[in-house]
Amino acid sequence: MNLSSGFLAKKGSASPRLDAQILTAHALGIRRLDLYLAPDRPLSELERDTLRKFLVRRSAGEPVAYIVGFREFFGLSFRVTPAVLVPRPETEAIVDAALDLLDVMAGEGRTPLIAADVGTGSGAIACTIATRNADVRLVASDVSQPAMDVAVQNARTLEVADRIEFIRSDVLEDYPAGMSFDLIVSNPPYIAESEAGMVDASAIGFEPSHALFSGPEGTDMTYALIRQSLSRLQPWGALAVEIGTPAQASRVQERMRTAFESVTQIVDPSGAVRGLAGRCPRRGDSTEHSK
Repeated sequence: MNLSSGFLAKKGSASPRLDAQILTAHALGIRRLDLYLAPDRPLSELERDTLRKFLVRRSAGEPVAYIVGFREFFGLSFRVTPAVLVPRPETEAIVDAALDLLDVMAGEGRTPLIAADVGTGSGAIACTIATRNADVRLVASDVSQPAMDVAVQNARTLEVADRIEFIRSDVLEDYPAGMSFDLIVSNPPYIAESEAGMVDASAIGFEPSHALFSGPEGTDMTYALIRQSLSRLQPWGALAVEIGTPAQASRVQERMRTAFESVTQIVDPSGAVRGLAGRCPRRGDSTEHSK
């Protein structure tokens, strides 16, 4: 273990010990906890070769999640492939905010509730909401069909596929006419194209670029989402989006204030701003839910 973590540290891993533990456990087909229960367990030649291959891949910058094929998010295990962005812990704050908004609306009698996860990727947001709130129906969409395939598989594994409708769409453009929502939530791409050189190499070289970059300022999809959501949200509806830098948050917040009656910051337990939520669209569509 020390040799593996030392090797990854020299190759620039930000979390060499954790990476080594996850890869070792995966190579041995055991839980990471089992590494502590049997620290002196000898490796077979096949296990040693498998681990060596994993370490080489990680040393080249490939995300651990792609190597092992899954990533934990909100206490759930999600299958991931290079077709989808690796779910980040930061996005859990967006899910918390979405669940809170749904609870508030339910308390106001806004039932049944319908939510959309735009740019679903692995389906982490939609599936997590579905597992935590059995009363909400969801629509999950992505412009990438390979990403949609991963999301569908995760929904089936987590046994929530019966409450999630999957639509291939660029933002909200291809949603059926008349389909409206109580909540739209998204972790859109928000890295500025000019910032490519500052992004972690494991993201640039392996994760899908369309899920990372969004125009000169990183706000193209976010602005499109704000604009398109106005005709898709109920009068009491809300839009919750993840954002990047503080400067970007300021620009997005200004744009959202022109579109929603109220805008609040979404903060994580450390107090860092992770997103923004706007409620009651100024030009919202008052049509009933589509059935």
